[in-house]
Amino acid sequence: MGLGIVSQLILFAVIQLHSYVIGSAPQEVLQDHALLTNGCIEFTGSWSVLGPFRIGTREAIWGADPVEQYGGVRQLDDNDATSYHSPLARNATVQWDSRSFSPAASETATSVELVVEFLDIDWVFAQKIYGWSAFQYQAWLRGGIWNHDNIHRRVALYPAGILELWIGDIHVFGGDFYTFGNAPLVVDLHPGLNMLNVRLVRDVRSMGGSFPPKCHAILRAEVAAEPIEVVHDSILLPDVVRDQFVTRYASVVVRSQANSWINISGIFVNFSGKQLAVMDRWVLLAPGQSRPLKMEFDFPRVLTKTITFTLNYALAGQRLHSIAFEAQLSHTDPSSLQKMTFLHTSGAVSYATLRPPPMGLSIERNMPVLLNLHGAGVDADGDLARHMFDDTPELPAWILTPTGMTPWSGDDWHTWGFADAQAAVSAIPNWINSTGWEGPGLYSDKTLVVGHSNGGQGTWYFASHQPDRVLGAAAASGYSSIENYVPYLYWNEADPLQSAVLNIARSNYRHELLAKNFVGLPIFQQHGSADDNVPTYHSRLMNTLLAEAGNAAEYAEMLDRGHWTDGTMTTPSMIDFYSSHLEVSDDKLSVPDEFVFIVPNSDDVGSRYSIVVDQLLSPDRLGHIKVCVMRNGSATRWHLRTHNIRRLRFDPTIQIRHRPEEVLLDDVPHVFDVRHPTNLRSLVLMDSDTWTWDVSLDWRNLNQRYGRQRGALDSILRSVAAFEIVYCSNESLPLAVQASRNLLQYFGADSNIGSRDAYKDALSRDGNIITISLSKSLPSAQFPLFPIQVEEDRLLLMTKRSQSISIPLKPGMGGVWLRPLPDERLELVVWGCDNIGLQQAARLIPTLTGAGQPDFVILDNEARWKGHGGAIAMGFFDFNWRISSASYLP
Repeated sequence: MGLGIVSQLILFAVIQLHSYVIGSAPQEVLQDHALLTNGCIEFTGSWSVLGPFRIGTREAIWGADPVEQYGGVRQLDDNDATSYHSPLARNATVQWDSRSFSPAASETATSVELVVEFLDIDWVFAQKIYGWSAFQYQAWLRGGIWNHDNIHRRVALYPAGILELWIGDIHVFGGDFYTFGNAPLVVDLHPGLNMLNVRLVRDVRSMGGSFPPKCHAILRAEVAAEPIEVVHDSILLPDVVRDQFVTRYASVVVRSQANSWINISGIFVNFSGKQLAVMDRWVLLAPGQSRPLKMEFDFPRVLTKTITFTLNYALAGQRLHSIAFEAQLSHTDPSSLQKMTFLHTSGAVSYATLRPPPMGLSIERNMPVLLNLHGAGVDADGDLARHMFDDTPELPAWILTPTGMTPWSGDDWHTWGFADAQAAVSAIPNWINSTGWEGPGLYSDKTLVVGHSNGGQGTWYFASHQPDRVLGAAAASGYSSIENYVPYLYWNEADPLQSAVLNIARSNYRHELLAKNFVGLPIFQQHGSADDNVPTYHSRLMNTLLAEAGNAAEYAEMLDRGHWTDGTMTTPSMIDFYSSHLEVSDDKLSVPDEFVFIVPNSDDVGSRYSIVVDQLLSPDRLGHIKVCVMRNGSATRWHLRTHNIRRLRFDPTIQIRHRPEEVLLDDVPHVFDVRHPTNLRSLVLMDSDTWTWDVSLDWRNLNQRYGRQRGALDSILRSVAAFEIVYCSNESLPLAVQASRNLLQYFGADSNIGSRDAYKDALSRDGNIITISLSKSLPSAQFPLFPIQVEEDRLLLMTKRSQSISIPLKPGMGGVWLRPLPDERLELVVWGCDNIGLQQAARLIPTLTGAGQPDFVILDNEARWKGHGGAIAMGFFDFNWRISSASYLP
């Protein structure tokens, strides 16, 4: 075993590294006297590794770090021979070992590639038993970064492929697991050696199922040269047609590298010697925060090859400064594939690529949208996505490829990515107006949804959640659900009810459970028989489940074909399917004599044959409606038998044949007249188990859960403006910056950060709120009867039956829970009894999809190593914000 990092620290008398969002360095970035020396920063080449330990799919979100049982990685000496328990290793123990890497360094930057494998583990045998789950593990790496200068150095640290790390005494969760590079950490390096502890988490979904299972991460640090950094790779501009932008929105990410808060007062462009504002609002940056700035081009100008911007900013108490940056423009013609920008429902700028229908088609016809959902890690503007449909130049459709806001579609085309795709479709009319398009028109009532790999899974999500808005669905090499992709076998042990709560939280994405919603939809599946990325089992399973549900979907399994080859989306079978279902007809949708509607607890669920469910009775299970269509004399009568449905209505915008004129509900003898459906009235199941009309919208109030509030904890992502992150004490500011960084990194989202004094301002704006509170600093809930209260020495939970549960406060306790705000908004409370509990709770703010966070979680200190098994309480809130019956409670 080589020289341990602890010994190096003692030898060189290192001072700890601190992030300047917590404490200010004694000087501003690169003052005149602070000249760079050659190679002033450099990663160490000698590292120590401890592992492997087990980890389940996406379990790291919950903590589940076995080293925490020994006091945490920083308390361990990497130069001793102590053994630590691990079920993956021989004799059930592992020890520290040494690794050597080859760091690179220049005058202002350094990097090191960290590739770790454990050759003494019998991975082959484990895989035979546990499949891909056996190729997932975690380990700790300990190394450092040198600051060879005699002054502090501020750096931007890029932790590619890393979810969690310690920089000295500063804990960071979120990192950059998917290697996006959007929002690095900003930290101060003290003179000498600064310790780094990096938690490696091997995830088959992001790193593959190849043998041997290696962990691969890259650390890169760049000296921060200015108080503010414009991230040039982030500049997002629409394409140019006829010397004009095809859409009006643009954006750029800027990063604060200063000690103090920064006010950005505007962004301007120079046209013919005139400074024209493209952003004229004030934007505040916290120290270390990165934000995407929205720009608007509301004026016609002839655009050439480049465009120059000027950004004005001021540090607190200082004069105005300016920074200039330039961007290249992309010119194309109106009928070619092009990049258009639009606003995500959260208000952040997004983009999609759009290929209009062929100009030779009749302009009297309105063409539908072929919504193409890309796979994980695919750039919608990259070569792979741009050329997917080159072999179909005459396809009569608007071919639209949204991003989902990131190459991983935000959250696998679920809540966040789903909203982005819908916003992209809605933005096509703006493109038509901006470009003066003279070709075929747009039909957008329904779309033909297609996707590959993760996009194939997204296709299942769209079609199962919005069946009335889909012309057809084509899933190529798509997996059925994340739980089926890499089974959750290696998770920590927990009470069965604790695990059940997480399963319920993920049920919205279990397309296997929603197969009956596909009945009546044209569906085509395609898969390569030699696919080693997404096994053919997924398509075979979905095809079998569809057949069992009554929908015989077309399925083409291509012999000896892998996961992807050129032309995958334009095989003859695919093209035949597209052509068959891109014909728009005025014929109304035929309703079968019987059908079933499975309703997960999510606002993403639309209508099925015009039936819309606004509320479930309980969030603990799926809703279920079985409909029988019959004739009653001259009237069409539907008999609905419901399970776990509280409120429903009939959408008048859905055009169907045999629209119901009368409705029977369950065994209630009363017949409801629905000849004139309206979204202003709904049928509601009363406490007496009788159905009745509710003819007003008064029910949409603070004590009712409805609209965008529906779902599990990830419903916080349905914000209609920038997120408002409120830190209730100075100690929680670093976690506010971390939350903002993670929202940008993993979703492309924008967020305002404000103190406890700005809480009322946050309430007055439109975005959802994330409130980070230490101890008793939490503001009162807007809903007075909210069932979780923080008191002087305890948490008080009120059950559905009005029984109170008292949980005494103790060290390491933390929690998260949703609270209602007016107008369908939500607040996510992130609370800790102390800093340890608060850090643990902050992990549950959405980052990686599939972790299964329910509406509320109260964590004990033991959750740091037990994961969800260390929860004191967890569960859901029902339609009137009461704790649900199946919640896990003490």
